[in-house]
Amino acid sequence: MPAVVLTGLTDEAPTSSGALRGTALIINFWATWCEPCRREMPSLERLSHRLAARGVRVIGVSVDADRNLAREFVRAHQLTFSIYADGDKKTFQSALQVKALPQTVLVTADGTIAARIMGVRDWDGAEGERVLEQALSLRRRAGH
Repeated sequence: MPAVVLTGLTDEAPTSSGALRGTALIINFWATWCEPCRREMPSLERLSHRLAARGVRVIGVSVDADRNLAREFVRAHQLTFSIYADGDKKTFQSALQVKALPQTVLVTADGTIAARIMGVRDWDGAEGERVLEQALSLRRRAGH
């Protein structure tokens, strides 16, 4: 995963992509003007809660030009996973070669990009579980 500085969108302190190493990541690139992105957010929120105990972190990266719109969306939808702004230069988006939204990049704990998922996904369903199992070597929990 490329080394970039990530600016917190709401209360998150700025961090670097390197500081996130050691944790499997589900990085979702989104924007408020992207209707499929907005639809995907509730299932990403639930996914972040389900995977927290398993050492997997969901982070969002807003590519909105207007950070206030993105902040308001996060507040209105009570999103609790970390969300960062990619800034005007779209450094992280460019470094990860994200060309369409929404796009989710799955990164292993050692920083290897394991998968890229184009388009909206239902992270509550069997398909989302299967993708995560394969890419991040996660096993289903009993009863799921």
